[in-house]
Amino acid sequence: MSSKKKRQVSKGTGQRYTSNKPKPQAGPVVRTTPLPPSPAEKTLRSRISEFALSNRFPGQMEKAYRQYMGSGILDDRDLPGFQEWFYFDYRLPSGERIIDVFVKEEASHLSSRQRQILQDWIATNRLRLLEAQSVQPGVGETMLDLLSGEIFNLNDISFSYGATRWSVALVRPLLTEGRWNFTGSGAILNPLEKPRILNYAKNLWDAYQKNHPQADIRDFYRDHSLDLYREVEDMMADRAKPKPVFTAEGHPAEAAEAHFGILGDTGIIESILDEAFEFEYAGKYGKGQNAETLHYLWLLRGKSFVPEVIGDDLPENGLKLAGSWTLGPGEPEYRTLGDIFLSEDALKLSCLSRARLEAGKRLLKDLLGRRIVHQKDTIE
Repeated sequence: MSSKKKRQVSKGTGQRYTSNKPKPQAGPVVRTTPLPPSPAEKTLRSRISEFALSNRFPGQMEKAYRQYMGSGILDDRDLPGFQEWFYFDYRLPSGERIIDVFVKEEASHLSSRQRQILQDWIATNRLRLLEAQSVQPGVGETMLDLLSGEIFNLNDISFSYGATRWSVALVRPLLTEGRWNFTGSGAILNPLEKPRILNYAKNLWDAYQKNHPQADIRDFYRDHSLDLYREVEDMMADRAKPKPVFTAEGHPAEAAEAHFGILGDTGIIESILDEAFEFEYAGKYGKGQNAETLHYLWLLRGKSFVPEVIGDDLPENGLKLAGSWTLGPGEPEYRTLGDIFLSEDALKLSCLSRARLEAGKRLLKDLLGRRIVHQKDTIE
């Protein structure tokens, strides 16, 4: 193969430029632990649980369980959320909630400090849809209610280590003795999952307002906490499913290769690829007997064209693969469409979709004509 002087010049590799400055060594992370609950809080929690699980409400625990879990099985992860919902949101046959009955029958036996805690819990214990505006690990977080616009400045240490800014969470902010924390039940979603849960919650909230014009957002959250919980559970289940993968043009991703034989002088083919605006030389490829194989990047420029999926045919809920190449900062950036491998007696086009493969074959045929002969395609 001919050797070209220009190959002594460093070419772009498609990787982003990074700083050469040495990074400071990271020291050990000192984790802050949450403040333990006061004796008054601990005792109050025990009294509420004892009251809710007593014979005062025969059969209600089993009914609530079926309503909350459906055909599923309650595990340790679900238990805190179920308890909060059962005590504060679940409606008894009378229409009351267990926490309201507890206040009527047991509040007189509580200390003044416990009555204040209980009053704050009744006012604030709601499963809300929140978005993190800022998070300080070990300190707390500022959260925005995505439906009401309310801002909550919380001191929840555990949450501050598990979330980042713009995380979306379905959680219960709770005011206890002057401090805002989360109850320990809930789910954190990533920002990409925000549109689905927000659209669901807004539709639910709009319908609720029409049917209950005098109600406020706290009433909504209390009446529809189970619906929001189930939607997030469905999202979690969908998250675990394999996602379809697509190219940047919207075509299903497949490992596609076209194999060509060489007719005539390989050096001429090399020269044509060197000069073609659609390809960028990326160096020699392989080891041993394949060490003379030349590698070219196929870029979306010049005559390169791959049809894009548009409109109703655009895939949803999938992952898009996108790669780009540039000479460096300030230089144009081009989408990478595939790779060309040129050896003494063969040429191979490798890309990630059938659409790219067909487009690349047409381009190569246009540039190289009868100097190459198509042998076979392989698609996986």
